Formats: sequence, structure tokens, C-alpha cells
Amino acid sequence: MQTYSGVIKTPLDAIILFEACRIGLLPRVQRRLSDHERSLICAGSVFVWDEREAGMRRWTDGKSWSASRVSGSFLTYREMEGKRKPYQGTSSDSTVKRSSSIDPHNSLNSFQQDDSGAGSMSDDSSMDDENMRGLHYKPNGLIKQSFSITTSLNHKLHLISYSSPIPDPSLVSPSCDVNLSRITIPYGLYPDAGPPLVQAPKFLAPYDIPVEKVACSEDARVLDKLRQALWL
Repeated sequence: MQTYSGVIKTPLDAIILFEACRIGLLPRVQRRLSDHERSLICAGSVFVWDEREAGMRRWTDGKSWSASRVSGSFLTYREMEGKRKPYQGTSSDSTVKRSSSIDPHNSLNSFQQDDSGAGSMSDDSSMDDENMRGLHYKPNGLIKQSFSITTSLNHKLHLISYSSPIPDPSLVSPSCDVNLSRITIPYGLYPDAGPPLVQAPKFLAPYDIPVEKVACSEDARVLDKLRQALWL
């Protein structure tokens, strides 16, 4: 059921997986995970889905998570021990608290609500600071990252990846995976990513310039006159 096994380090890694799924090289998640599939989640598990295709906006994995933290273009969560307690307050209050940890100016981290108006794009079991009181980070627990983007064709794509606090050297990132090395990112398909994310810098082809047409500074002109005077 998972899309990929590896580590997601940069937005480019996520874009590569989105494109690999688009061309059929990797599978996208088509539905919510079963209880058995949730139990198989481990460090290195990566899931990609299209919001319209899978019919889901939020990701549920049955685990308890800390409040989200912005880490570059990603939202990051840490696994908690136990289960969250029911929130005592209005759904709008919960929404405000959760959205306060997200950069409103980052288009890649847009906060999305479910139909009830309470919840985040990533997981309905992530906890705000109020619900986290008395709970602790799970020893050797997982770290979850979420990444979302809307393509130029208006496809809303999401990625969830899991990792361990202790890096696993056997896990590679998509940008370093030889099996994905031939993937090219179509220009303009992922506009929110920006050209610097998916394109190498463009350089003009080198060509010869006549020396007499090369601009020179005033200091260079003075030195040239001194040389001519010495030669005379």
C-alpha cells in the first residue's frame, strides 16, 4: 500500500515521487489504510495520494502526534505516548490553535479543514498544546512529515513520510535513488514548487569575445598608458 520506502529530505524529493506516481512508476494510495496496513508503518514508509482520486483530505494512521511544527516546506510531527483526550472547547478554537503553528505565507503548508471545520491536512490525531499536557514523546517514536502541493492542472497532491530520530543509512532519498534518476520534472506542472526547486540554473553557452571589445576599468586604461610610456 505504501508508495515508496526511503527518506524525504527536501521538497525536490517529494516532487520526484509525485512525478513518479503521475507517470505510473510508483503507486498512489487509493483509500484509507486498514488497521493491518497501519500496523506496518515504520521508518522509511512514504505515502502519496491525490485528494480527488483517493477521496480523502486528511491522513489517519491511528497514532498520536504532537502539534505540527513548520520545518522548511514541511509540517513535522513527533509520535506521542498514549492517546489524546477529547478537546474541551469549540471546533473553531481548536482550528485556530492548530493553524497558529503553520506559516500562513507558505503556500506549500496551506492549512486545510475537514468538513466539520476542525482538523489539519495531515492527521486528525495530532494534538494541540492543551491536549498534550501530561503526555510525553514516545521513546524512539516516529517522526512524521507532511507535504502538499497543487499542480497547474489543479490536482491536490499530498505526501506523508515517516522517519526515525536515528538515521537509517540503508534508506535513500528519491533524488539519490538510481531507480528514479531518469525522472524529469515537467516545467510548470508544479508551480508552487518554484523554478529553483525543480530546475538547475541555466547558463549561456560560452563563446569567444574579441579582446578589443572587452570592457575595461579606468585603472586598466592607466596601466596600459604606463606600459606604452615605458616601451617608448
